[in-house]
Parts: sequence; structure tokens; C-alpha cells
Amino acid sequence: MIYNVAALLSGEVGATRVYSFDDEAIASGDGGFHGISGVVKLTRTDRGILLRSEITGDGVSECARCLQPAVTVLHTVLEEEYFPVNGDLGPGSSLLRQKVVEEDEIPEFWIDQANNLDVTEAIRQALVSETPLVPLCSPECAGICPECGNNRNTNPCECEVESIDPRLVGLLDLKI
Repeated sequence: MIYNVAALLSGEVGATRVYSFDDEAIASGDGGFHGISGVVKLTRTDRGILLRSEITGDGVSECARCLQPAVTVLHTVLEEEYFPVNGDLGPGSSLLRQKVVEEDEIPEFWIDQANNLDVTEAIRQALVSETPLVPLCSPECAGICPECGNNRNTNPCECEVESIDPRLVGLLDLKI
């Protein structure tokens, strides 16, 4: 999701552009996101471009109980400011840089030399922050049997599972 903002950077402070996207996907190390849709509003500020976006999508991760894929519907609102690396935007521009920014100094939320603004990483981070810490494939997930290792959602087992650790049985006598 890359937008060229050269015209917006050359425009007046407060100028806006609105873009929508639908059914995008972002790969992530701990799963991924698909079906991402939303609206991106880009506003020219005196220092760069302000991104405001409302995003919905599906996060795919591993169920904490049965280790099967768990799909979570996510919704987030994103607001980030991007700064241009390119200081050559015209003599009257408020964005004119006094020094050249080196390649290794450029963070992720900068507008590149070609005035392209890539919102993918900001959206990925926003969706990661909305992902539940303990994702479940369903609220009724029975998990994996600790004795035989069967997925109790698809193959119920007859294992006898001792519910109290024998080392802690003495604590039952302290129960009031």
C-alpha cells in the first residue's frame, strides 16, 4: 500500500487526499493478516504528511489451546506522521532540509526519495497491537490432551487426567 504524495507535499498545509483499499494481505513473522480493508486519509502538515486510517482485517495465528490456526477479526484506528527524506520540494517549501539524510538514518515512517509513502508497516504494527495475547480458534476450544496429545476438538480421548498435583494435595487440608 504505497501512495505517491509529491503533489500533496507541494501543496498547502491542510490539503488532504483520501484513498480506500480492500482485501489486502500483509505477511508477519508470527502469522499474518488478510482481508484488510479501510480508508486512508493523508493530510499535509508543516513537517510532512499525517496519516489517519481506520482498518479492519483478519489476523491468523496459532490457537493457544490446540495449536490449530485461529482467525481473529481485528479493528484499529491508526494515526502516524511521515516525514520526507527528499528536501528538494521547491524553494518556498517549509519541508526544505538543511542537511542530507543518510540511507542508514531513515526510519520506517519516512517518505522516500521518490515521494512514495508506504503505509504497510504502520498497518502491520497497528494490527499486531490489536491481536489478542491468547488467540483461540473458538471460545469452546477443548485444547490438547496433556496425556495422549490428541486434539480434543476433533478426537475426544478417554484419558484419566489427575486434576490435582499430588505434591499439592496437602493444601486441601488448609481449605476453610
